[in-house]
Amino acid sequence: MSEFLTMEEFLGMNTQAEEKGDWEWKRNKVKLPIRSVPGDVYYKSRKSAIKVSVTGKKSKAERKVDFDDLRYKAEIIIAGIDTDRTNFRIDSQQVLAKFDKVAAVDVVPCMFRPNEIDSLYDAIAAISDFAEDEEAEEEVKNS
Repeated sequence: MSEFLTMEEFLGMNTQAEEKGDWEWKRNKVKLPIRSVPGDVYYKSRKSAIKVSVTGKKSKAERKVDFDDLRYKAEIIIAGIDTDRTNFRIDSQQVLAKFDKVAAVDVVPCMFRPNEIDSLYDAIAAISDFAEDEEAEEEVKNS
């Protein structure tokens, strides 16, 4: 390996390496296999959770930006279930029908309690290496 990254080295790298783990759904006494979520899914999920609305006329228009935390976490959870190790899929027609929903993101809050959503999201975020580092965030705020 050279001192700096070369094109050949980069092209030979596995940049999409998956981390795997499991999350214990204590209430139902089962484990869900989870996997890391790649960066493109992470950014797509964040983008889809941003809602922008504009009110008022041109000269006095106000733009409001909201972040739908539940939608964001639901999308990460759906992507983070390791379907290579289980046949369970939140976005399957059977699961959607069971909860009478059209979209998988709407099923997540029907299946899981709020603390379970947070716990499952945190487990996936930790192995995906995008969990929020509160110390780093605080350091940025204070700089």
